[in-house]
Amino acid sequence: MEAEDLRQILALIADYCETLDDGRTEEHLDLYVDDCCLHVFGKDFEGKERIGRFMGKAHRGKHLSGVPRMTFDADSAHAVSDFVFFREDMKLYSAGTYHDDFLKTPSGWRIQTRKIEIQLRGSD
Repeated sequence: MEAEDLRQILALIADYCETLDDGRTEEHLDLYVDDCCLHVFGKDFEGKERIGRFMGKAHRGKHLSGVPRMTFDADSAHAVSDFVFFREDMKLYSAGTYHDDFLKTPSGWRIQTRKIEIQLRGSD
């Protein structure tokens, strides 16, 4: 693992939150590899198109991600990080853990899979 790899993955995790919170769907989907998978609420959303449709319906607000625990293996990495999400009215909506697998691509590091484990969920 190079320091630059670590920097890029930390930026990728921050970009995930920022692009999602800002509703910048195209930029958000650029953070994933083509054959990506998002697992949340007991469902798998495979591919950028399905993830985009799901994320397009998500609440807007503010995601805060904790410092990840990471392991590296050549051109892949795994991270586990805690998160909290506040809706636009700044009420706590959810908290949990991200389990991420990343791949290093010619365009930089990208999300291959993200499993969102929710430990606390508020009401809609």
